[in-house]
Amino acid sequence: MKELMNLSLYETDMKMFDSDWDLIRNFLVRHDLDGLELFVDSSPLPEVPVDLIEGVHLPYWMGRHRAWADPSAFSQEMEEFEKVYVFGGGSRDEVIDNFRASIDNAAKLDASYGVFHVSYAEMEQVFTRCFDCTDHDVLATTAEFLNKAVSMYPGGEPPVRLFFENLWWPGLTFLEPMNVEHFAEMLDFDNWAFVLDTGHLMNATLSCDDENCAIDTVLDVLSAHSAEFIERIEGMHFHCSLSGEYMRRSLELEVPSGFDEMSFHERLISVMGVLEQMDHHMPFTSERCSEIVDLVSPDFLTHEFVSNDIHSLDEKIAMQRRALHS
Repeated sequence: MKELMNLSLYETDMKMFDSDWDLIRNFLVRHDLDGLELFVDSSPLPEVPVDLIEGVHLPYWMGRHRAWADPSAFSQEMEEFEKVYVFGGGSRDEVIDNFRASIDNAAKLDASYGVFHVSYAEMEQVFTRCFDCTDHDVLATTAEFLNKAVSMYPGGEPPVRLFFENLWWPGLTFLEPMNVEHFAEMLDFDNWAFVLDTGHLMNATLSCDDENCAIDTVLDVLSAHSAEFIERIEGMHFHCSLSGEYMRRSLELEVPSGFDEMSFHERLISVMGVLEQMDHHMPFTSERCSEIVDLVSPDFLTHEFVSNDIHSLDEKIAMQRRALHS
């Protein structure tokens, strides 16, 4: 199993390391990590040391499902940058082009895999939980989108193995084994696997308030799945989210006053404030966390944290690796 950490090319992440790849390399060596899971999108790649990249995280477009189900969504009045952020582009063809460009960037980095979220939640829905769709609806439009995008590659297979990640919104939550099996049956290509995000699974159950309970909950959910599913989990985003109380209370959230009149940036900041309370991305501290890893036996484990400074990131990775390897 290779152990990685997440990183993006955004200024907030790169500033922690003074945009110096040698500092990043030294940080990985100090924590005995094998490399990076790097966020990439369709933008031209800067100079990146390819030997540090093990995997990539592909972009997530929160409203892609709605636009794919109803292409008239592309015609609604919005700024072009917002349309790309929410839907992935201004038309189905543009979304596919942007997705393929992201995969091509992953291939240029010689990534072993590319993570893709199979989920749907637009900004207002983070507050209202009114989705007007089921898990199955999101899985169906996602499979259709992926099949179309991938069919254009030689042999109908993506050049980088796609890893499908769970979230707690409609789509791939991993709570229902039948949904997972149905999604797999709808895919027309074979170069894919699953990535288990432990914190996202905790969020989906609405029940995780302490770490030992959270570990038991993850193990219980996984035990309901088939051996074939567990075998197909080749990656893991490893972190702890004990937001059960907030997740339950958030069922009664209301859209902030004046939300529709806010700028896109203001709405996004408001939504991110809620998401931070839902999705903690904190390190495991109990050595029992290794029970999850032992059950799944992933090929890649990414210590996935959100940090604003290198000291915080250093502490989180050190704490979680101590727990994992005790």
